[in-house]
Amino acid sequence: MGRDPAGGHAFVFDLIDDDTGGDGMPDGLARSDLPRSEGPADGGPDDASELRDGASVDPVPTVAPRWLRPLAPVAAVLAVVLGTGFALDGVRTAEQLDRIREVRGGVADLSDPLAERWAWDGAVGTGGFEAYGGSQVAMLSDLLVFVSHDELLALEPASGAEAWSIPLGDRPDCGPTGHPGGADLTTASVVCLQGAPEEREVMVVEPDGTASEPRILDPADTRRYGAARPGPDGTVLRAQRVGETSAVDLGDAVCSPTGDCTGTVESGRDVVLRAEDAVTGAERWSVTAPFEVTPAADCNAWQSGGPWGEVSDPVSDDPLQPDAFGAHISGDLVALHGCGANASVTSDGELLPGAAPRAGVVALGTGGYLASGIDSRTDTVVYSADGEVLETVAGYAVEAAVVDGAGLLLSWDKDTPGVHAYEPDGTPRWDARESDTFQFAAEVGETAVVLASGPEVRGLDVVTGDRRWVLDIANGADGESADVRFLFQAFTDGRHALLLLHDETGRLDLVSLDTVSGELAWDVPIADVLLGRAQDASLVAVGGRLLAVTQGGVRGLG
Repeated sequence: MGRDPAGGHAFVFDLIDDDTGGDGMPDGLARSDLPRSEGPADGGPDDASELRDGASVDPVPTVAPRWLRPLAPVAAVLAVVLGTGFALDGVRTAEQLDRIREVRGGVADLSDPLAERWAWDGAVGTGGFEAYGGSQVAMLSDLLVFVSHDELLALEPASGAEAWSIPLGDRPDCGPTGHPGGADLTTASVVCLQGAPEEREVMVVEPDGTASEPRILDPADTRRYGAARPGPDGTVLRAQRVGETSAVDLGDAVCSPTGDCTGTVESGRDVVLRAEDAVTGAERWSVTAPFEVTPAADCNAWQSGGPWGEVSDPVSDDPLQPDAFGAHISGDLVALHGCGANASVTSDGELLPGAAPRAGVVALGTGGYLASGIDSRTDTVVYSADGEVLETVAGYAVEAAVVDGAGLLLSWDKDTPGVHAYEPDGTPRWDARESDTFQFAAEVGETAVVLASGPEVRGLDVVTGDRRWVLDIANGADGESADVRFLFQAFTDGRHALLLLHDETGRLDLVSLDTVSGELAWDVPIADVLLGRAQDASLVAVGGRLLAVTQGGVRGLG
């Protein structure tokens, strides 16, 4: 479809190459996905926007008529040879749509304001060790998967229809899962435990909804290796403390009856983490995480949990428990936490060495891992995909919240003002720019999008660090001003960055901007999109679609 943007910009065509099925549609899209009319090219009334308000269609990037598609290469040549400004910067091929679906946080189209397209009501993320943290979900292929009461459900992101469901037994615990606003939720399969403690069994669920024959877990293995939890890559994880209790030295650590802990625990027992094949029970790998000197607060069982995350009773139990530990499990990483158990293990069983005490380890979207300290006073360790230390970066380094590019790392170092850029392997790229920046929102193509004081959003050239544009975001979508605005989540369609921002009052706004020009595409209070359900909602991109997830349901946005 041709469109003439305001402000004298190049005339733009949105096309999809003719890599389609027999119905003329790209792979993965149905003709019913399209707006009923493409609308006029002169900026007049658009049938698609009218339908969007009625939530009767599910829009995707516009597909050009067949007769127009052969003009794409001709128009591109004319734009270069004649210098007419006639550009195809809106071209979206089927391959590009497939690519954006693979981007963590990738959404097919963010150029227009979002509205609710469909709703699924029901409990989200009930049951399991992680459930107390909120609506726990997983991304299994192009499906959103979660436990709802006594079932494992999979939702189609385009329609909200249930793709499949699997009945679960007593005390279900399925994973790996995570909070929609947190780390990567992608997993190759979902492992589900069910049944009473002495009759526990496990099965593995594949993306098409097929489940393996349940395997009964031997209670002797629980006594030998620790309690079972769902693991990555079709595994069951077990963990427990090993060694003599005489190895524990509480030092000057002490906890009050109310749970306030001070001092340091000097020594304790190691943790052995074991992964077994969920279907066969055979050991995949085993790794020992040595005890580290730790603050007494990390040994508070009321916060860290008992052994392997079991919740202790705050009435009868002493909060100072040197064996207390738990873990957060994702498809890429097992992150142990608790008393002296500050260790991260890859899904292949590689213990990541050299991380600073209490460092947060994340799996990078471009491969590898990053161990960042709690602030700019602590260095960051960059790892390869197999757990090898590649480089140590000065200061607090992070990857962008959403990455559709090479995977730039930005670091804030206490000794040198400004932000510093590094390659994904830790090789320096450029130094000491934009001293008042504080969050890395997005990397889209050649632009790094950062938040800065003002409040402002700035676009930096990823190669040179030069400032490309500035967008003032002091005024919220409702017109109210704020002294500072922070990033909560970010998404991209390969051109726009969608930022979910909040201010000191807790107000949440959706802000979509063009990462090439820095122009504001649109902004709206998220409460207007979710009809008042915004405060407990988190957004997640699944299969190129944007979903809003709460403990009480899922909403499809588009």
